[in-house]
Amino acid sequence: MDEYLTIGQPLLPDDLPHVWIIEDDRKLGALIQRSLEKQGYECLCFFSGKDLLDFLQAHRQTPDAIMLLDYLLEDTNAVELIEQVRSHECHNPFIIMTAFGDEKIAVELMKLGAMDYVIKEKFFTNQISRALQQVSQKIDTQKKLERSQLELKRNTEKLKEMNRQIILQKLALENEKAKTDKLLQSILPVKIAEELLDKGFSKPRQYESVSILFADVIGFSDLAKNSHPIELVTRLDNYFYVFDEIIEQYGLEKIKTIGDCYMCAGGIPEENPSNAVTTVLAGLRIQLAVESLKDDFNAQLPHFRLRLGIHSGQVVAGIVGKNKFAYDIWGDAVNIASRIVEAGVQDRVNISEKTYRLVKDYFEFEERGEINTKRNHPMKMYFVNRLKPEFSADKQGLTPSARLLRELNIKQGVRYY
Repeated sequence: MDEYLTIGQPLLPDDLPHVWIIEDDRKLGALIQRSLEKQGYECLCFFSGKDLLDFLQAHRQTPDAIMLLDYLLEDTNAVELIEQVRSHECHNPFIIMTAFGDEKIAVELMKLGAMDYVIKEKFFTNQISRALQQVSQKIDTQKKLERSQLELKRNTEKLKEMNRQIILQKLALENEKAKTDKLLQSILPVKIAEELLDKGFSKPRQYESVSILFADVIGFSDLAKNSHPIELVTRLDNYFYVFDEIIEQYGLEKIKTIGDCYMCAGGIPEENPSNAVTTVLAGLRIQLAVESLKDDFNAQLPHFRLRLGIHSGQVVAGIVGKNKFAYDIWGDAVNIASRIVEAGVQDRVNISEKTYRLVKDYFEFEERGEINTKRNHPMKMYFVNRLKPEFSADKQGLTPSARLLRELNIKQGVRYY
């Protein structure tokens, strides 16, 4: 094949393509080669179809070149040769050279992929030059279009990735917001939390009838002196966890824990006319739970025993704090409830006379008479024993009957807001 290679320094500028001349007329092929090389093209000349195929077989990676192909060669024709060239994975563009009167054949070849054709006539080398320029421009335009399409595809992929990242960030923000909302709602009543999230503030509200429950561990200070602190606090947390479940069942709102003291209330943040009954029911359940929990812990630790007191009255409820919000209640009823629990007895539910008046039709009691409280202020108190049989669904008198739930519109397991 060396005999077909052009000799001498190539004059090809970077923007001119290589040209392969496939022409079985050696004189004509040489003439075309010299004419194109004078214009700066770098050429290879092949004098048969076989020469071209041998070259492709020997060179797996061929340069981008325009094939200037004679339609009729001694050993093949352009149609057969193009098919064989493509079988070598060579898809270089080609221009057909044909004798005068073969235009129809040239047009048919263009349908097969020829980019142009040149009729062999006088001075047809000038036509070859123009054809090469036009094909080069088409190729350049096609390459620019392909680059633009590739860039568009890359930009589209980048945009998709940016959109995906935005969606992921949005989901992450929504997830974090949901966590924040959930955390806030675990600290505050749902309605108050929603108001705070929506408006940025929540106004305090006065309630005419709320039942306040205090439960504290008897002798906790002495227990703390003689027990491992971590074990003792873990045990207290387990108890309060059970208390949380009980008051949730009866629709009460946990207010706070103060050391070993547990405080909750019924009738807030939404008013509930039967809050005194549900609070007393929760109190009975809490005392029963404390008794049943004594076997669930290390026998070496003393068993917790509770005093539990309930009072009903007027309070103001709202959130306090700037960075750490807390839902709390204020009023004389809270102070009285704390005195009721101080005057209580272990394992019993102690209630004030005001709470008694609200629940006396549904429970059995032991009247305690007037008990001196803090500052020697006597107050009438009662122990709650159980539900009356007609309002109880069990022998212990701790589970409300369907009649009681229906009569007082109590929905167990549902918050009253």
